[in-house]
Amino acid sequence: MFVNFVKTIKILKLNITIVTEYSLWWVFPFVLASFLLIVLVYFFKKPYHKDFSLPKIYFLAFLRGLSLLLLLLLLLEPKLKYAFRKIEKPVLIFAQDNSKSIKLSNDSLFYLNEYPIKIEELLESMNPEFELKKISFGSKVTELSNYDYSETNTNFSELLDFLKNNYGYSNNIQVLLASDGLYNKGGNPRYDVQELNFPIHTLQLGDTARIKDVSVLSVKTNELAFVNSKLPVRIGIKATNFESEVVQLKIFNGSTVLIADEIKISNDSFFIEKDLFITPEKSGLQNFRVEVVSSKSERSKRNNFSEFVVDVLDNQQKIAICFDKYHPDIATIQSAINQNLNFTVELINLTKKQVDLENYNLVVLYQIPSNLHNYSGFLQRIKEREMPVLLVLGGNSDLEAINKLNLGVNLLRNEGLYAETSFVGNESFSLFDLTKTKREILEKMPPLLSPLVTYEFSSEHHVAGYQRIKSIQTKEAQIAFSCAENQKVAWFFGEGIWRWKLHLSRINESSQVLDDLVNKMVQYLALKVNRDQIVVKHPKNISEGDEIVFDAEIYNKSYELVNHVNLDFTLFNQAGKSFNYSFEKRSNKYQLQISALNKGSYSFVAKSQEGETILEQKGRFIVSSNSNEAKNLQADHKILSQISSLTAGEVFQLENISEIRSKVIGNEHSKSILSEEIEYGNFVEMLFVLIIIIVLMILEWFLRKYWLGI
Repeated sequence: MFVNFVKTIKILKLNITIVTEYSLWWVFPFVLASFLLIVLVYFFKKPYHKDFSLPKIYFLAFLRGLSLLLLLLLLLEPKLKYAFRKIEKPVLIFAQDNSKSIKLSNDSLFYLNEYPIKIEELLESMNPEFELKKISFGSKVTELSNYDYSETNTNFSELLDFLKNNYGYSNNIQVLLASDGLYNKGGNPRYDVQELNFPIHTLQLGDTARIKDVSVLSVKTNELAFVNSKLPVRIGIKATNFESEVVQLKIFNGSTVLIADEIKISNDSFFIEKDLFITPEKSGLQNFRVEVVSSKSERSKRNNFSEFVVDVLDNQQKIAICFDKYHPDIATIQSAINQNLNFTVELINLTKKQVDLENYNLVVLYQIPSNLHNYSGFLQRIKEREMPVLLVLGGNSDLEAINKLNLGVNLLRNEGLYAETSFVGNESFSLFDLTKTKREILEKMPPLLSPLVTYEFSSEHHVAGYQRIKSIQTKEAQIAFSCAENQKVAWFFGEGIWRWKLHLSRINESSQVLDDLVNKMVQYLALKVNRDQIVVKHPKNISEGDEIVFDAEIYNKSYELVNHVNLDFTLFNQAGKSFNYSFEKRSNKYQLQISALNKGSYSFVAKSQEGETILEQKGRFIVSSNSNEAKNLQADHKILSQISSLTAGEVFQLENISEIRSKVIGNEHSKSILSEEIEYGNFVEMLFVLIIIIVLMILEWFLRKYWLGI
C-alpha cells in the first residue's frame, strides 16, 4: 500500500508584482511611439476637429494611445511575480511496530485494548503543534489503520528506507517509533539510521524479563533432494533459563518420526546447531516439521517448531559404465555411484555386449571411443537421443574420434603426449556445491594421467577444476561440464581416479569426498533439461504471510524468448477453490505477485493462447506455518536505545508515556519553518489583459462612429 504524505502549509501573505527580462527603458520609446501615432491620427491634419469637440478628441486619442501602448508593452514579455510567505508546521511521524511479537508478550490484552487508546490520546493532544503522520510497519510500511499486530515479519530496513526516501532532507521532522526492538528481516537498524538527520524517539514495548523458553531458531537445508538419498538438515536450537535440562529434538514427515534426538542444555543462554540427515522416501513436494519438546513449562510453545519444504525428486536412474578395456577406475566410479540408492549401475564391456540405450538414463564412457575401436554407430545413437554422458579420458582414448562427436569441446592434440596433472579447484564453479574444504582435499590427491592437449570449449561450459603440472598451474580443465544441443556432458580429463580413493582411504579411512564428487556429477547429468515452452519459477519453501513472486518465461517453437501473448494464472487451494490472476509483462518476461497466503498446499495452472495454440504449465507449492515472530519473545530494548542515541532522540518507557508530549515539543526540530516562495505567471497568458486591450479598441471605434452619427 502506497503511503502518500503532504505537508500542510499556511500562507501568511501574498505579494504580486510585474517583472520582465528586458530593460524598462523600452517603456519610454513605446510611450513616445503611441503619442506620435495619436498626434498623427487626431491632431496633425485635424480631421475630426470640425465634427468633435476638443474633450471628445482628447478622450478618443487617450483610448487609442492606451490600447497601442499596452500592445507594445506585451513585446517585453512581462510576467506576474507571486511572492508567498508561508509557514510549515513541524511533522511528527508515529511509526507503530505491527508485528505478531507484540501480542505474544505477557501484556497482549493491554496492547490490543488499552494501548491503542493511550497512544491515540497522546497523538491527538499533539495535533495542534504538529502535522501528524501515522504509519505501521512489519514486512512493509503502510498507513496505520488499526492495532492488530498481524504482520508475520519485522523489517526495520523497510521503515528506515521509507523515512530516508520521503524525509531525508527535512529539518522539521521527528519520528516516534513504538516497537519491542525485535526484527527478523533486513539489516541491523543501527547502521541504517546513521543516514538520517532527524531524531527518532523510541517507545519501548514488550517484555525484557528473562523467560524460560526453548525454540527452533533456524532450519537450513537444500531445496532439492532425491528419494532414498540423504538430505542434510542444520537446525539451530536456542534456550534461555533451561540450564541442565534435556529436551527432545524430532523431525516429522507427516505423522512419521524421521529423527529423534536429545539435547542437553549446558547454560542459561544456550545455542547449538545440530547437523542431521534425513532420507525422504516419497517424491514430490514434502513438508517436514522440526519440533523441540520440553517437559518443563514455558511462556509460549509457539516457537517450539518450524516447518520446511523440500522438492523430492524420484530420480531412479539406470547408468551404464561402458568400456572395452578394464581399469581400476571403473570399479572406483561404480562404487561411488552405488552410494546413492537412486542409481543402478551396470558395467558393459563393449567388445562383448551390445548396449540397448532404451534401458539407461545416463552413460559413462570410460576411454570410449578408444584406440581399439571408435564405436561410431553406438556413439551416434547416444548423440541422437541427447543422452547425458560422463566421459573419462586417458591413455587409451581416441581424441580425434571424440572431436567428431561435437560434444562442445575440441581437443587440440600435442604430439600424443601425456602428463601427470593435479587438481586445482575453481572458486567460481557454481553448478553444485563444491566447498573450499573439499577443494583443498582434492588438491592434495595424487596426479592423474591426462592427455597433453589444449581444450577449446565451443558451447556453454563450467570448469570445476584445472590441471596443475608439478608446480605450474595451467588453464586447461581437469573436471568440466558442457552442454551442446541440449545434451549435457561431464568431462574427467585424466585416468587414475582409483589412486584418489586409495589415498583418501589411507588418510581419512573414508573415500566420502570422492564419492560425493562423482555422485554430484552424476546427479547434475541426470537432471533433465527443461524444454517446456512455459517456465514458471517460484520459491518452493514459502512461509505463511510472505508475499509470493512468480517469474515466468514463454518460448516459441524455436525456443526463443517471447512475451507478446497474455499469460493467465489460476491458483487452487487444498479445498479446491480457485483464484484467477494475470501475469504482468516485464521486459521480455512475466511476473506475478500474490499477497500473503494461508498455510496449506496449493496448485496452479499457467496458460497462454495464441490462435489455436494453447500452452500450459502446472505446478505445486506449500505454504508452511511461520513462527518467525515467536522465535524470540524477549524484547530487545538495547537496539531501540541505540537508534535514539545515534539520531539524538529520546527513549521512553510505557510507564512515562505522559512525558512524550513535552519532550517532543521541546525538541529543536519541532519549530515551524517560515519561508518565502516565488512563482511566475506569463502576463500574455492572462486573458483579462487582452480583454482590456480589445475593450479599449472597441470603445474608441464605437464612440467615434456614434458621435459621427454613422
